[in-house]
Amino acid sequence: MNAAAANDSAAPMSLQEARRVPWLRSRPRPLGDLLDEGYLDASRLEWAAARAWNPRLKEAARTILAAEQGQEVARPRSPAGAASSGDGTEAIQLGITLEEARSTPWPFGALKGQPMGMLSETRRVSLKDLAYLIENAWEDRVRRAATALMASRLGQDVTEPPTPAGMIHVVAGKRSYAERRQLSLAFLEGAIGGVLFGISLSYLVATLARQRTAAHPRITLADILSSNESVVAFAIVVGIMAAIAIVVLLGPHVLFKRIDQSIEAYRRGEEGEEKVIERARQALDGTWSLFRNIVLPGRRLADLDIVLVGPPGVWALEVKALAGKYKNVGDAWGYRAGNRWKRMSKNPTRQARNGAIALAEFLRADGIKTYVSPALAWANEEGQIFVQDPIVPVWTIDRLEDELGNLSNGQRLEATAQERIIEKLTRLCGARNNGPW
Repeated sequence: MNAAAANDSAAPMSLQEARRVPWLRSRPRPLGDLLDEGYLDASRLEWAAARAWNPRLKEAARTILAAEQGQEVARPRSPAGAASSGDGTEAIQLGITLEEARSTPWPFGALKGQPMGMLSETRRVSLKDLAYLIENAWEDRVRRAATALMASRLGQDVTEPPTPAGMIHVVAGKRSYAERRQLSLAFLEGAIGGVLFGISLSYLVATLARQRTAAHPRITLADILSSNESVVAFAIVVGIMAAIAIVVLLGPHVLFKRIDQSIEAYRRGEEGEEKVIERARQALDGTWSLFRNIVLPGRRLADLDIVLVGPPGVWALEVKALAGKYKNVGDAWGYRAGNRWKRMSKNPTRQARNGAIALAEFLRADGIKTYVSPALAWANEEGQIFVQDPIVPVWTIDRLEDELGNLSNGQRLEATAQERIIEKLTRLCGARNNGPW
């Protein structure tokens, strides 16, 4: 690298350059367009400035934030210092391929509906017409197509987006732990109700049978209340019977209420997993595989909620959809109970780390040595969480798409290792699907 190139690479990024840098692979469009459309805001830019794997995206986010805060930013670089297309000019990144631009219909007038590429190549529309579309077209695709075609006619290179790799491949294991717990609790609730009903019915039948076969004369209420001692005894018996009735009537209600609350909590957790999977479908492409509800050998009482396998590596996600207020400082977790914070009995950080370690050991037993990254997906939009210096990353549902899109810029996993991991986990899920659940 010569001195001029070194100085150029160290030069600060201008605002114009920053606006042309594409966002994450989940939405690979220029930052300027996403800002103008309102998708990007200060919080997303701050997140990218602090946590984006791509150094160019991180620098662009910082540059735009500085400009919005009124700080001085670098002036536009000369063409020699720009992202070169090979002839000293800067390639334009539009988030649209030239083929898509050519097939886009002309939006109005006598030429409405005809492919823009054909109209441009036959010179039926001028550069002035294309410039008018860039400034005034309502549809974003039309503006992008006009820009790409104008750049092509002027000899300017256009950086086309990567070819889509299709949808993420999702493989499901056995029923999730949350679903199994819902079923078992519902069965327990039904069994308790059946037992109580059977006892009540048996007692009623036995009482009626005794009354029909009793040989002694009936005792009236007047006979019972004939003396003061009898009145006291009668009152005591009535009180005891009332207490028994309250326990019999309210006991099952309290018990069923707690069971219903547990079922609701597990149902919320299952919905949280569905939300995370939906975000993954939006953020990741066909180069990724997602495995859900994986039960590793020796871990029958717990499963791995979600495992992601892609070119950047392997991630084990622990999904939480807890209601209420929670905080995570380092590896410590607490929840709000009234005016106090209480320590959680089950530590989500340790659950995520233990799951990742167990998965890594399971793969290592087959000769696959790779690091499994743990992460926590906080899937309840209504639950509040405060996070400070977490040992394991905590991804909230509102930022999950960005977090997943950010993974594509991480370390690389060899293709052969990725194929072996996918094959091994697919076999495991197939074996579990043949089980009793």
